[in-house]
Amino acid sequence: FGQNSDWIRLGSSRGVIIKSVYKGAIPVLQVSSAYANAAFLRRVDAQLLATPFLFWSWSVINGPPIHPVRLIIGFSDTGQINDRNDDKRTVFSRQKLPPFSRTLILVWGTSALKRGTLTINPSRKGQKPSAYYIVRGGRENQYRWWDETLDLSHLHSLAWPLVDMSQSRIVFTGISATGGAVPGTMQIAKIKLSR
Repeated sequence: FGQNSDWIRLGSSRGVIIKSVYKGAIPVLQVSSAYANAAFLRRVDAQLLATPFLFWSWSVINGPPIHPVRLIIGFSDTGQINDRNDDKRTVFSRQKLPPFSRTLILVWGTSALKRGTLTINPSRKGQKPSAYYIVRGGRENQYRWWDETLDLSHLHSLAWPLVDMSQSRIVFTGISATGGAVPGTMQIAKIKLSR
């Protein structure tokens, strides 16, 4: 999952509980939401069209129908990251993300029938545009491991068709948890970007 210097934690320190467990010999992150929003993000610098595929495995342990634990991807349209020469430890010790233009959030939804649903949230004052994509869902699919592959460039073109992706970069990936009255736990493994 990368070295400690690659990661940043945002939001309440009580908003998400992350621990390492093993599924056989495979390291797994067990992520539990709490009562506040939080995110655990890894800095990336990858051209979207060169590394468009996201692979991962996940299994829902418990939680509400729309699971509070999600994957999140940040995109930038500014070409290369401006602070490339900065030391990552310095950047992350200040709890700052690299500049980004929009986010894609990958969700476990209420029903397997809603798989493939894409919802776009336009930018609002103080917020950047985001899109939510239901990758899988339904209580009947909990307690099983699912291997996923998504073409991020395809989803990006559906969500933001007017954006020229030739300059778009993936600048972070990670896990977010939304706070709520009913917490949820998910296990996630083998997250990687590839061409």
